[in-house]
Amino acid sequence: MRSRALLVVAVLAAAVVAGCSEIPTSGPVLDAGGAKPDDQSRYVEVIEAPPRPGMTPVQIVDGFIDAMASYQPGYETAREYLTEEAAAEWDPSAKVTVFYEARPAAEAINPSTVQVRTTVHGEVGADGAFTEFREAESRTFDLQLEQVDGEWRIANPAPGIQISDFSFDREYQARNVYFFDPGFEVLVPDVVYLPRTANDATATLLARKVLSGPSEWLAPAVATAFRPDAELALDAVPVDNGVATVALSPDAALADTEDRERMVAQLAWTLGVLPEVERVEVLASNLPLIQGDPLSPNDPPLSSYDPGVLAAGTPLYAIGESGVVSVTDGELSPVPGPLGEQAGAREVAVSLDVDRGAVISADGTTLSVAALRDGETLEPLVHGGDLSSPAWDRTGLLWAVDHDAQGHGIVVTRADGQPATVVAPELAGIDVTRLAVSPDGVRVALIVGGQAMVGNVIRSDDDATVRIEQLKPIGPADVAHDVAWSTSSPSWSAADTVIVLLETETNAGETTAEPYYAALSGQETLPRGGLPAGDAVRVGAAAGLPVVLESDGVLYVQRSSNAWTEIGPASSPAYPG
Repeated sequence: MRSRALLVVAVLAAAVVAGCSEIPTSGPVLDAGGAKPDDQSRYVEVIEAPPRPGMTPVQIVDGFIDAMASYQPGYETAREYLTEEAAAEWDPSAKVTVFYEARPAAEAINPSTVQVRTTVHGEVGADGAFTEFREAESRTFDLQLEQVDGEWRIANPAPGIQISDFSFDREYQARNVYFFDPGFEVLVPDVVYLPRTANDATATLLARKVLSGPSEWLAPAVATAFRPDAELALDAVPVDNGVATVALSPDAALADTEDRERMVAQLAWTLGVLPEVERVEVLASNLPLIQGDPLSPNDPPLSSYDPGVLAAGTPLYAIGESGVVSVTDGELSPVPGPLGEQAGAREVAVSLDVDRGAVISADGTTLSVAALRDGETLEPLVHGGDLSSPAWDRTGLLWAVDHDAQGHGIVVTRADGQPATVVAPELAGIDVTRLAVSPDGVRVALIVGGQAMVGNVIRSDDDATVRIEQLKPIGPADVAHDVAWSTSSPSWSAADTVIVLLETETNAGETTAEPYYAALSGQETLPRGGLPAGDAVRVGAAAGLPVVLESDGVLYVQRSSNAWTEIGPASSPAYPG
């Protein structure tokens, strides 16, 4: 199964406006899952041809479309196909339209008009916000041509870039740009696309993106330590001996100690994923914002902002034969306290600090909480008609779904035990089946009407009100059964991917559910490899931790793309969160 690349170019505007003429047309082809430093020297050079004398109107249109197939900071070659006035007014950063054809069909309908027909599957705004068309959309538009010194030129180019998904895959790569949760406690990845470039150009573009702020979709849910007018003092971020040096304008030195540290954290986490960057130094007026040696995301104090939250080796939790169990190295052990005795419980969730757990009763009517310690008591917290999908977020809110409740059915309880008001206008009259809150607490994955979706979580200062906004589909439109947060890279900590259990049909014509990676970037949805036998009903996942499936009351952990190891009899696999 393949969800085609409906792709985002979040930095085109910054690159074009800044006039980054030093950036080459194309760059190294890197593996988004973990590039090696020597990969940086390997890239495919694609040079688009300028117009030739005597080209017909259709040839001019074809040449213009071809010239947009390779990234250029100012698209100077593409502008040569336009009249002088059109070239001055054309804004390639206005939007990006991704089509499936190698080249849209062009036909002359009169001596000076060429009609273009294409099949569009997605569009991106200048800020990187991505709109996926769930069904392919056929489009037709007319281009008017004029004679300029005896040669045909386009007078009315459509705003933005027209590019095939194949060319986009060749020219651009997904990157995470980091911003903060509203409380400035953890970092949140904003997935954007950057041109594949050589030398230090990618570091420069990433730094600009940090300073320009989050995408329109994510902006309501996150914060940044940078002022709106923040900019680079130098129009480049050089990388020397593994150290990327970011020189900010002098006003950055006026920030207080906390904001200085936060600015460094955003830049270090964003640039630190580049294979050529080991550490980052941030300067203002030629002085470091943080005294001492350049830092990597793994160094204190920056490591405290880890967006993945969970440490390597964090145990999995599940419902075993006698109650809640923890799973470490394949061994199932009852947890201490009353939760370890809740045989028959429907589902479990454990807080991110691994201090408390919550279980839904076998009949689905009660959500109860207890500390994971001996001598504690089990306290009923939420009563409903048909509860499921419990989840803790990093602020201490406990989420669940009540399928018997009116409306969306999402119920949220505060740390003090009082219910929070959930406002979700886009879910009016729609039942939510499952949910999973991202470890940073600002996004939530949902299954709505069988479709996996992701929305922003915006909460009041006292957590009395929780808003879910700007829902967007993720992954194919196939029927989804469960969701869990994960990461696109096994070596990098960021919840930028949702594991979706999708309903699929086997070669024998039977229906089963298998896990798929659905990246927030709009990249392909990739299969994780299903169980050799049995239908998966639940999935447990977390950034940097192995995927676990439940099938027929047995847990299986994924060791490689198509290798699953049986853990033992249990249900409701869940990592803390």
